[in-house]
Amino acid sequence: MLLSIIWLPALTGLALAVWRGGSRRALGAAACAALTVTLLAAAWAAVWQPSASLTWRAGLTLQLGVSGVSRPLIALVPLVALAVVAWAAAHEDAVGLSRLLGLLVAFVGAMELVLLAEDLLSLLIGWELVGAVSWALIAHEWRGDAPAMAAHAFNATRAGDLGLFVAAGAAFAASGGLAFADLPGMEGPAAHAMVAGVLVAAVAKSAQVPFAPWLFSAMAGPSSASALLHSATMVAAGAYLLARLHPVLDTVGWFAPTTMAVGLLTALAGGVVAAVQDDAKKLLAASTSAQYGLMLVAVGAGYPTIAVAHLFAHALC
Repeated sequence: MLLSIIWLPALTGLALAVWRGGSRRALGAAACAALTVTLLAAAWAAVWQPSASLTWRAGLTLQLGVSGVSRPLIALVPLVALAVVAWAAAHEDAVGLSRLLGLLVAFVGAMELVLLAEDLLSLLIGWELVGAVSWALIAHEWRGDAPAMAAHAFNATRAGDLGLFVAAGAAFAASGGLAFADLPGMEGPAAHAMVAGVLVAAVAKSAQVPFAPWLFSAMAGPSSASALLHSATMVAAGAYLLARLHPVLDTVGWFAPTTMAVGLLTALAGGVVAAVQDDAKKLLAASTSAQYGLMLVAVGAGYPTIAVAHLFAHALC
């Protein structure tokens, strides 16, 4: 049941992406049905908190589970996506609609992997899939400046993603494993490298200074893609990761003040930029970046649960 939260939207999304000739109603019904089942499975998992694992090789085990701050979010993602997909099926351009709906649904599977990951390897796989599908969503129409804007968003977040590779490498070198449960025992340079890597990756994904401009480029995509990326998925990944790993990250002295400084600077800059925007989508981009800045401030101040509550409220607004 736990794995279905990932593979059901992923496989349905792939099927929809290659579906040709379906009517709006049929495409929308298939996409919404898959997300509804995913939502029900996620709600079940949030209550019963199951786990699953797959040993890749000695020292490398993919671990999935539901715990702490991930519990409300695994249901929130398909809930928000369901509303976005229903709107897209009714209003987006008919040309390429099956591909668009497929990408939106598949994106949910990738994001669920990020939320369910209990080790850095599983997290990395989901993290990279989220970035790849977001690129395809932004460049969906493949005309005008959409391809260039998609490339900018992808490259900006990918630059930050390198931090997660550094974090995984430091964790494996220090503990011989990648499970989140192995991280509390880290100390010394390895611990600093791990925390720095996670922070850089999270800051990039959540469109914080100096990576914030990619979120404006993401506005080149269809409205439904922009809505999904801005709510409980792509941008939420960074703030979620910091909240999820806060007990480990906070053991390094500079983590809290640095996170608060980045979040506060982004919140102030985002607010100023939003105030002078005359384009609604760019105004939303600036506002979203600022809101996630406030979430980082909450995490840095030692209140990760408050940050997740803010994330939840922002996604539903």
